Amino acid sequence: MLGYLKRIKLSRLNIPDGIEFDGSQKQNIVLSKLALLVILIASVHLIDDGIFASESNNFYLILTEFLLVVIGIVTYILNEGRKHGIAKHFFLLSINILLFFMNTIVPKESGTFFFFFPLMAATFIFYGYSETFKRYFYLILTSSLFIVLTLLDFNIFGLMVEMDTAYDFITNLLSSNILMVMTIHFLIKLNKQTENNLLDHQLGMKKLVDELKDKNIHLEKANTELDKFAYCVSHDLRAPLSSILGLINLSSLEKSAKVHQSYLDMMKDMVTKLDHFIHDIISYSRNTKLELEIEEINLEKLVNENINSLKFMKGWNQIDFILDINFKHPFVSDQSRISIILNNLVANSVKYHDFSKDKPYVRVLGYSKKGADFISIEDNGSGIDSEYHDKIYQMFFRGNVNSTGSGLGLYIVKEIVDKLQGEIIMESTPGVGSVFTIKLNTHVNP
Repeated sequence: MLGYLKRIKLSRLNIPDGIEFDGSQKQNIVLSKLALLVILIASVHLIDDGIFASESNNFYLILTEFLLVVIGIVTYILNEGRKHGIAKHFFLLSINILLFFMNTIVPKESGTFFFFFPLMAATFIFYGYSETFKRYFYLILTSSLFIVLTLLDFNIFGLMVEMDTAYDFITNLLSSNILMVMTIHFLIKLNKQTENNLLDHQLGMKKLVDELKDKNIHLEKANTELDKFAYCVSHDLRAPLSSILGLINLSSLEKSAKVHQSYLDMMKDMVTKLDHFIHDIISYSRNTKLELEIEEINLEKLVNENINSLKFMKGWNQIDFILDINFKHPFVSDQSRISIILNNLVANSVKYHDFSKDKPYVRVLGYSKKGADFISIEDNGSGIDSEYHDKIYQMFFRGNVNSTGSGLGLYIVKEIVDKLQGEIIMESTPGVGSVFTIKLNTHVNP
């Protein structure tokens, strides 16, 4: 599970798996940049002292500058080869020793000792708070070498290269300042990148947490509904089966053909109820698992097919079915899901009709308005009490004990509308009738 969350996190932030943009990564980048700068600056001095200098006794100086180029190259190769620890030690030790030797063979006035200061700054970058011992070891080493040079007046080995001290002082001051400025520049730039990555990381984590919260809410809902589903399914499947079994037992003891027929009629009602219940479960399962299939729909034809499929229902032939389909553009949606919505809502309108009224009717409207499509099912049936308005979409809710439905119909309708990224609005008054309006966006994202 942790590995899965890590992969999600890295993919959200567009960071390759296995790479963490942390302090050590930043140090490694700076080391490579400094190694290249050392190569560049030492090469410039090497060319200057080897070609343009007039003094003949500058062999040791040229040698040290050449070795600086070699140190820079070796450091860069080691660092890019992912041997970061070895590269840091090699760079700091070699530069310290070579810089110490260089300052013993050149006049103090040449300003070569300036290079100790960017070396100290680089030490702070290379070793963070978790590597305190290494950081202070190299800081003490660099400081000690600089103090020894100062106390012994630099000329330790008795070798002294003749130099144009004024010219070399300026060039060494500029070179050391360039190293110092570039070191600080790299640090500031990489700190900014780190801050940006941390910000992206935080935003990505916030989004991930929000998604996990949403999924947790859905999981809690699913668990609650699963418990209720298991209980109600077992009850609603077993009760009709038990009744059928009882009727079979009674029928086996009964000799009257008339009574036998009444038992068969009751069993037929039980089987029909089971069939409706299983059909609702299948509709629920399909809506949960199947992806949306958006296509152009002939809604008038689909409504007529659903109305005709309800012919077996009591009172169907006494109801006036009115269709008014008038979209401003081709109606597109998921046909199978729209069919389930129509079947449930029209069936409810037929089931709960009111024959005490002169003209029982069911009106199905289809129209476009303000960038959305609407399907409205209106009837003048018995209506729904206001106390049930906020409960009718609950799983297995039945408005009264005389209800013969599964209690899944309106729940499935609501789930399908949510899947279609739509909205369902219900208006109902007892004794007047009900209107269920489905609002669908004209463009649904599958």
